[in-house]
Amino acid sequence: MNAVPIFEAKNRLPFFIHKAETEGPVAISRRNKEVAYIISKEDYEKKMAAPKKSLADRIHDSRAEYGLTDDDDFDFSEHLEKIRREEWFRFENREREEAGHIFDWEDE
Repeated sequence: MNAVPIFEAKNRLPFFIHKAETEGPVAISRRNKEVAYIISKEDYEKKMAAPKKSLADRIHDSRAEYGLTDDDDFDFSEHLEKIRREEWFRFENREREEAGHIFDWEDE
């Protein structure tokens, strides 16, 4: 996709809006660097209505994309929640003076 310089987009805005409606997003550039997009209302509404995926779902999708679906029964969300609980337990059970910052903890 070739980006359109801002000055050209400004001068021909109706053309690029029509292009976004019929052909898809139009990239806008400043100093040869993409900085924005013009998208159709329909594309915008689809994007805003799309459900947000959890980290576990994104990991699953990534693995499926590479054909790594052998462990479909593994529940990443449960695994990540277990890690979160363990770290919270470690933090809560240390005395305040000793706790410091989480990155200051030494491995036990």
